[in-house]
Amino acid sequence: MDFLIVFILCSLATAKVSLQSRFSKKHLITSSDASFFNATVFLTAALLFSPNIPDTSFQTWLFSIIFALFTVLFQLSYTKALSIGNVSLTVMIVNLSMLFPVAISAVIYRESLSFIRLIGILLTVASFVLCIELKSKTSISWKWFLLSTFAMLSNAGISITQKVFGSSSFAIEKESFVACSYLLAFLIAILVCGVGILKKEPTTVSKKIPCYLFATSIGIILAIFQWLNTYAIATIDGTFLFPMYSGGSILLSSLSGIFLFKDKLSLRQKCSILIGIFAIILMNF
Repeated sequence: MDFLIVFILCSLATAKVSLQSRFSKKHLITSSDASFFNATVFLTAALLFSPNIPDTSFQTWLFSIIFALFTVLFQLSYTKALSIGNVSLTVMIVNLSMLFPVAISAVIYRESLSFIRLIGILLTVASFVLCIELKSKTSISWKWFLLSTFAMLSNAGISITQKVFGSSSFAIEKESFVACSYLLAFLIAILVCGVGILKKEPTTVSKKIPCYLFATSIGIILAIFQWLNTYAIATIDGTFLFPMYSGGSILLSSLSGIFLFKDKLSLRQKCSILIGIFAIILMNF
């Protein structure tokens, strides 16, 4: 059952990043575009579970505030990184965020962390170093690298917040948690968008029908993903869940990037992805 849950999570994450990448590369021009697009995504996700908002406890609202802040930071940096860089490498770097909740799971919650999984973590870091190839024909830009790294750290904050919430007595309010988190994220994104417009950086996507179609689809996928992810975090050891999910996401997203978006990777970068996938698999023994 655990493998099925993780597979569904990986599939949902890959569907989300594929849709997000396709839209970002074709339609995003300004920073306000990213803010408006993500605001629409967040609103859709919030509406899916909105009937649960009135019954939300004060403690769950506090968790939602933290989650929303990390979510906005993550989505804005992730969307921009996807628009200018390789999908497969971006996803791999972002999924390194699993190192943080794995550490929390092992140290604070005393969940199993074997020697083999530690070796897997070291190999994961090695794969990260290998993908940074600034002098090749398929070199990456520092702007993309910094955006991807910032997205990774923000995603780590999201995972840790979910881990703490999922391990608390308030985890039964997962629908409320998802709805409140994305409602707050929507308000923050709208505020960021408004600041951009005041700086004379208007949105160009607000008048495009594809924006709403993509954003609605991504919002639905995101809401279902976070609901299931919150459940998984509460029932599956983090030392298993986070590495397994990261490895599956890297594999599926890499295939998506290569076949759907024609990502061009050097031999070294391909090896880095293979090492990353092998490391994640190793951590599950």
